[in-house]
Amino acid sequence: MANVAAIIANIRNIMRQDRGISGDAQRLEQLGWMLFLKIIDDKDQELEILKDDYVSVIPIKYQWRNWASNPEGITGENLLEFIDSNSQTNLGLFATLRNLTNLTNPKRAAIVKEVFDGSNNYMKSGYEMRKVINKLNEVDFNNSDDKHIFGNIYESILQELRDAGNKGEFYTPRAVTQLMTKMTNPKLSETVLDPAAGTGGFLSAAIDHVRENYVNTVEDEHILQKSIIGWEFKPVAYVLGLTNLILHEIDVPDYHYIDSLKKEYNNISRKEQVDVILANPPFGASIAEGVETNFPSAFRCRESADLFVVLILKLLKSNGRAAIVLPDGCIKGEGVKARIHKKLLTECNLHTIIRMPTSTFFPAAVRTNLLFFDKGVATNDIWYYEHKLPKGQKSYSKTKPIQFEEFKPILDWWNERKESEVAWKVNVSKLKDWDLDIKNPHKKKKIHIPAAKLYENYTLKNNVVNEAFDTIAKKVLVNRLPLLDKLLENHTNLFKDIRFTKRLRTMIIIEALKGNLSVEFREKNKNLKDSSTLLKEMKIEKAKIFNESKLKPENSVIQISKQEKPYLIPENWCWDVLDNVAIFYNGKAHEKLVDVNGDYILVNSKFVSTNGMVKKYSTEILVPLVTNDIAIVMSDVPNGRALSRCFLVEEDNLYTLNQRIGCLKGLKGLYPPFLQLVLDRNRYYLNFNDGKKQTNLKKGQILSCPIPIPPIEEQKFIMEQVEKLILECDDLDIDINKSNEISDNLLESIMIETF
Repeated sequence: MANVAAIIANIRNIMRQDRGISGDAQRLEQLGWMLFLKIIDDKDQELEILKDDYVSVIPIKYQWRNWASNPEGITGENLLEFIDSNSQTNLGLFATLRNLTNLTNPKRAAIVKEVFDGSNNYMKSGYEMRKVINKLNEVDFNNSDDKHIFGNIYESILQELRDAGNKGEFYTPRAVTQLMTKMTNPKLSETVLDPAAGTGGFLSAAIDHVRENYVNTVEDEHILQKSIIGWEFKPVAYVLGLTNLILHEIDVPDYHYIDSLKKEYNNISRKEQVDVILANPPFGASIAEGVETNFPSAFRCRESADLFVVLILKLLKSNGRAAIVLPDGCIKGEGVKARIHKKLLTECNLHTIIRMPTSTFFPAAVRTNLLFFDKGVATNDIWYYEHKLPKGQKSYSKTKPIQFEEFKPILDWWNERKESEVAWKVNVSKLKDWDLDIKNPHKKKKIHIPAAKLYENYTLKNNVVNEAFDTIAKKVLVNRLPLLDKLLENHTNLFKDIRFTKRLRTMIIIEALKGNLSVEFREKNKNLKDSSTLLKEMKIEKAKIFNESKLKPENSVIQISKQEKPYLIPENWCWDVLDNVAIFYNGKAHEKLVDVNGDYILVNSKFVSTNGMVKKYSTEILVPLVTNDIAIVMSDVPNGRALSRCFLVEEDNLYTLNQRIGCLKGLKGLYPPFLQLVLDRNRYYLNFNDGKKQTNLKKGQILSCPIPIPPIEEQKFIMEQVEKLILECDDLDIDINKSNEISDNLLESIMIETF
């Protein structure tokens, strides 16, 4: 095997002599496209031997073997012209490959085109370039005994960049990628994705794992070729990652130059979801301006790693598996971070967190964690394992990096877990505010914090609670009762209780539906279309739909004129029954179609009442649901919690409606999320449950529900306010818990210092 480190050191020194290259980043980009061109030509030659009809997509003139492999070949100004020329009579390598097409193998040609679209030739000396080319030719990628020689090359380059403080986010130690891949165990026919793929370390580890354990035939290899997916947005890392996959004999890598965080979150379909995700998301990295708005408002932040966690949860299939690297800063925290942790723990079984030493990603001094989770079942217990440095070693370093053999104790423990000095189990109920940063209890030493310091912390946190509570209270509670206003003004602890904030969420919805959250909006928008006009338009729309679809009206509906209005609403709103603002239809029985391998989600009461967490699948769609349809549970046990729960559909061609579940298609005058807010656990429906027998709502009962109808613009404003206030309640819960915790510690500290 060639001395990789020596070759890279020589290339570095050669490039330093070239006046066109300024800095390590340009040197890495230059080396990237040259490595790509050499490796793809090496693989082309291999494929030409294996496949009789294979022809390289790169024109003969520009194939590495024909201009670069001869050490005495083209050099100097002639070499620069060959690379850079834009003359129409003598197009150079870059101009040709940036416009490459190929009818026989268009995907492989597109890969070459994309690489050269995003790369540049910085070298200004054809003589120095020839020296670099000759050094690269000392490595035979096809015949090397070390199939990971590319990884060694890149690691050598990266070490220099790390020493210079650049690009450190690209590389995950191969021992770590091997461990995470082995324990996640991707199988043949399972799709494997790395949405922050860097140079393809996780994907190459997955390829090796599947080939070693599951590929036995040519057909198996064809399946593997189509199951590895990578996304990367850093141009140099993208080229190196693509090259790495080609080196690992993926003929046409499904590897794309895209910003994963810009992927339309709400448009990710079930067909785009994958079986396995392996990733080391960049943390502390800058993200594009406004990219956080692509995510649900509850999870918007500027921390790239946090956004990647949310994205990964969306991209993973139900029953899918993932292993990701996160720093300590991403497994603890309040607000958005706590909500992300809650989402992770309620949607997935986070079964293992391996806590790594600070120097694992040398020279970055960051404590990191390896998280392993399965989607589809909520977490009950989390196992923690503290990986320690080898005996006698103080840290990992350039000369002493982490080795896979160090993980043998973890491998031995994995399937026969017991608590020990390095392993401990934590029940989710014991977590405080979804904080995952649980230290090893077997070496935990309680540190006394002075009471004065705790009092300072308590005062600060209490001020945060007061300010947050005031913000919500002013919109929801004031001007109701003199005593209540007085209590609010004095910041009484009566309200600073999690039980009260739960009730507060209900009050927010009630106030929203009475128009009390949109008073200022109405004052500023007095010229909006009146709701009575809106209602007339919806009735015309409904009549047209009934006529075209030959639907029959429901005669048992109790019209609004014969009902008592539930509460007062603003003058420009109006009341009507659901029958006049939505179209209703029933689901059908799917007993014979339920199949764990089905392609469609069966919308039943369990699915709706768990907001999509508990799923069954169907092999066919009997009753299709489309975007903005609202599924509503029509049947429930006495005093059950599912009756009239609603689910808002966000994707076409995925859901099929089960029996005893109704579907409501709101007419154009209703904003679907607002209609869902009105209907979900509506008191009108709950009154049919007498607590003694099964409740089965009839179509007429569903459609007789009174609906408050604001102008459509106000409906949207109301939903924005509700969503904002609910999130503020979530944050208030966390702050209250933290304040109570500090209060307990303060009392204990005072007792210790006093007595």
